[in-house]
Amino acid sequence: MTPQGKTERIQINLDLSPELYETLNNLAQHINGDNAEVLLKAIALLEVAVEAKQKGKHIWIVDDNQNIETEIIGI
Repeated sequence: MTPQGKTERIQINLDLSPELYETLNNLAQHINGDNAEVLLKAIALLEVAVEAKQKGKHIWIVDDNQNIETEIIGI
């Protein structure tokens, strides 16, 4: 942390297709956040998925009755 108590930030530039940029903006609206927050949450979710895979675990989307609807693969 810097002396003012703010976290150090590094700025990056991304080249996105118009479709991906639209998806990013739509997700930001859905979470009432901004594009940076979408990317931070996406990276955190991917980190959890990668760590789970390394431990031989799986990630699923389940319904209210815990029935598996989708298995997340390819991570």
